[in-house]
Amino acid sequence: MKLKIIKTGINGEGIAYADRVPVFVPGALVGEEVDVTITERNRRFWRASLNHVMVKSRQRVRPVCRYQAKCGGCPLMITRYEDQLKAKQELLKQTLIKYAQVDPRLVEAVRPSAQTLAYRNQCKMPCTMVDGKLMSGMYLPNSNYFQEVEHCPVHETGLERVRVAVTKVLNDYELRAYDYHSKHGIRSIIIRGFAQDYQVCIVSGEDELSEGCIEALMGIAGVRSLWQSCHTVKKTTDMFGAKMIHLAGKRQLSVEFDGLRLELSPRSFFQLNTEQAKQLYRCVAELVPHHNDLIVEAYSGIGAISLYVRDKAKRIIGVESIKDAVVNANANAKRNHAEHVSFLCADAADKCVYLAKKYQIDTLIVDPPRSGLDDAMLACLLRSKIKNIIYISCNPATLGKNLAVLRERYTVRRIVPFDMFPQTQHVESVVLIEKK
Repeated sequence: MKLKIIKTGINGEGIAYADRVPVFVPGALVGEEVDVTITERNRRFWRASLNHVMVKSRQRVRPVCRYQAKCGGCPLMITRYEDQLKAKQELLKQTLIKYAQVDPRLVEAVRPSAQTLAYRNQCKMPCTMVDGKLMSGMYLPNSNYFQEVEHCPVHETGLERVRVAVTKVLNDYELRAYDYHSKHGIRSIIIRGFAQDYQVCIVSGEDELSEGCIEALMGIAGVRSLWQSCHTVKKTTDMFGAKMIHLAGKRQLSVEFDGLRLELSPRSFFQLNTEQAKQLYRCVAELVPHHNDLIVEAYSGIGAISLYVRDKAKRIIGVESIKDAVVNANANAKRNHAEHVSFLCADAADKCVYLAKKYQIDTLIVDPPRSGLDDAMLACLLRSKIKNIIYISCNPATLGKNLAVLRERYTVRRIVPFDMFPQTQHVESVVLIEKK
């Protein structure tokens, strides 16, 4: 079938129409005429594989990664960077119109990332056996097909060097990929690094790494912290297991972040693009009104945003459900001499209901996971007297659905998108919402 691509989909694929049915074509760009094979048909949409591009878009460029067409992690790498930004802005506009009838003129231009490659400070890569060797890589989207990745160009260069070295050590000690029956073996490798210092976490089954293996891993240049996570749960999206074992080196990884001194445990969340995160947090600080009595941050992680806006309020309370992150956050508040900033380990919605009843919250900052705000949190916000909400979103669809609910009591004032993940379809947004 021959089709013309009309627009870009939420996963970075091209969208054409056949018999008024949308057809999703990965690897195709807006304006291109393509030859495709239909691979799936249902009432609402079709899927197709790209055979040949008959008329190419001027936006198309040669991807710098040889795995780009297979991996699925960077669908926009075939597009010029300035056109990636335009596509993300248009995608955000259309999504917010669809779900919440938000005025598209509120969506500002996407703020570009200074680095479009080698920007990721963390990798989480599953492992499997390839020709008798343990290899790290990626599973193709919606499949069990494993793609070995020798080099990933969006990972920071030192991160890639450490990943390759860690994989070699694990092979030297004849460790194998995880087996669901025996509950032994290596499931994945998780590495995070700043300024050439790295924290490595080996996610495994019920294995005990030998002293020699631990020593060899700590011998890799730049490795400062080594952990093991025992993970035997079969069906879960969590990369970490419940049991965390500190094997060697420092317990936390240190990072100097725009004047803040922060420390992170392996399970603690931190933005993956360090330099762009500084721009995003500066925007948040700019949008927070001055002279607050109380700021509350929900889903506060290690407390970076609360500490970033510490001069904007007499008191700041952060709420986070991951215990390790809360321990990091309170230590970070002490480390940065912010005695008026504290963090609680609790469910965000439950604790915000309590805080909204007990105190007058002037500004609420929320940075939820991709699933967005849950019903309990939305109900809390609609009942509360919170004056301002700063919503940091990594998912336009859930942002739109949440704004559709909040518009009953709140007005959207500004939407500032950031390109945190160049080459991918993802866009991060900072939204200022005010009480009507």
